[in-house]
Amino acid sequence: MDWREEQEQFWQWVTRPQDLSESEEPIEALFAPHSQISQTEALGIYNNAYHQRLIGIASELYSLTWQTLGEQAFTSLWLNYLQAHPPRPGSMSALSEELHGFLCQHEQYGRLPALLDIVQLETLFIQLFDRADEPAYAMSQLQQLPQSRWPETRWTPTQDWTLMRSHFDLETYWKAMKAHFHDDSVEAGSAPFGVDRLPEEADFLVHRQQFTMHFQQINPDMATFLKAIQRGEHFAAICEELALHHPPEVVPELGLKLLLRSIELQLLRV
Repeated sequence: MDWREEQEQFWQWVTRPQDLSESEEPIEALFAPHSQISQTEALGIYNNAYHQRLIGIASELYSLTWQTLGEQAFTSLWLNYLQAHPPRPGSMSALSEELHGFLCQHEQYGRLPALLDIVQLETLFIQLFDRADEPAYAMSQLQQLPQSRWPETRWTPTQDWTLMRSHFDLETYWKAMKAHFHDDSVEAGSAPFGVDRLPEEADFLVHRQQFTMHFQQINPDMATFLKAIQRGEHFAAICEELALHHPPEVVPELGLKLLLRSIELQLLRV
C-alpha cells in the first residue's frame, strides 16, 4: 500500500460511521502501537470526534431541524445519513445536498412529511447562501424602460432565491421555535407545540437578502408571477396567465404590483 492508498484508507476509517473493530487487523498493520489503548480504539476517538464536530456544525445550519428533533434523534439522523453518504472535501452545501432525498427514501423519516419540508427549507438556505452575488434590477431602470417595450421584456431572476411548496405552516412554526429557544438553556426537542397543517398546499419564497436567508409564504398571484419569471416568460405572457384568474381590467395594475414587489425584494438581476 503506497502513501496515497494509506491516506485514502485513513479517510474512509475516520469519515464513515462504522464499527472499526471489523477492520482491526488492517488498522493494526497500518498504525504504530499506542502505549495505553489499541490502534483501533485510538482511531475510534478520531472517528467519533470527527462526526461529533460535523453534527455540531449541522445543528447550527439545520437549527430548526435540531430544535424539532432534539439532540439524540438529530444525531441519529445524521449518523444514518453519513453512513450512506460519507463526507467528501468541500463546503457544507456539498455534504448535505443528498440529505433531503435520503430522508424521503428512508423507512422512518420518509413517513414524516413536516420534517421533510423543514429539512428541504434549511437545505435551500445553505445552497442559496453560497450563490454568487449579482447586481439587482433597480427601480430607476424600470422607470427608464419605455412603456412600448414592457410587453416583450423578460426579467431575469437572480440566483439566490427559489420557490418551494409545503402543506405546513412553516413560517408560523419557525417564528414560534425561535421564540421558544431564545434562551440557550432550553433543551432541543422540548417545544410543547408542533407545526400546523395548512388548509391547502402553499408556495414559499426562499431568498437571500443582505447576507441573510429569509423565507415567507406568498399568495398564488406572486407565485404565478415568480414561476413565470423563472421560466423566462415576457411580461405580456405573465399578464395573460394572471388574466386566467382575474378580470382583465385588474391585470395591468396587478402585474405592475407584482413586478414592483419583485424589484423591492431584489429577485431580478440586471
